[in-house]
Amino acid sequence: MSNPVAHTPVDQAKAELWHRWIGLWSGDFPVEERFAVGDSIIAPDLTCHLAHYEMPESHLINSPGAVVRWIDVWHSYFSESKMVTAVGPFVSERYVMGRWSFRGVWKGGKPRGATAPAGSEVAIEGHDILRLDENGLIAEYWVGDNLLDMYGQLGAIKKLVTS
Repeated sequence: MSNPVAHTPVDQAKAELWHRWIGLWSGDFPVEERFAVGDSIIAPDLTCHLAHYEMPESHLINSPGAVVRWIDVWHSYFSESKMVTAVGPFVSERYVMGRWSFRGVWKGGKPRGATAPAGSEVAIEGHDILRLDENGLIAEYWVGDNLLDMYGQLGAIKKLVTS
């Protein structure tokens, strides 16, 4: 059976960029390679759009190095962490986007107010939208995730009471 969707070399390059992006978040690259991978896929003047609660300030995530350091902090909260592509990637002329799933074993610490014991397994899903610059590097990044669900899994959110 043949694939009804023809993929151009440009589509393949964008799909590869997505897989390297998810690989950074998944911890697929050795420590000594992560900054080089970041430099190879992220523009030096990245614009990042993040939710505010328990996240770094968006304007501080503005370069390949800042992204890699942020990812390293994220990984410091988990062992056995893995992020995989759930749907996509989808590509257009200037955008690459997809849905991902994350699973990990929480080590403790953040988020504030968590009551779950260290060693608790967590799972979240989200999607990333990546706008590419004229060189094919990630120039703008939007993340949409259900981090609030993870906070619930860790007991950091009190049950909602409705009347």
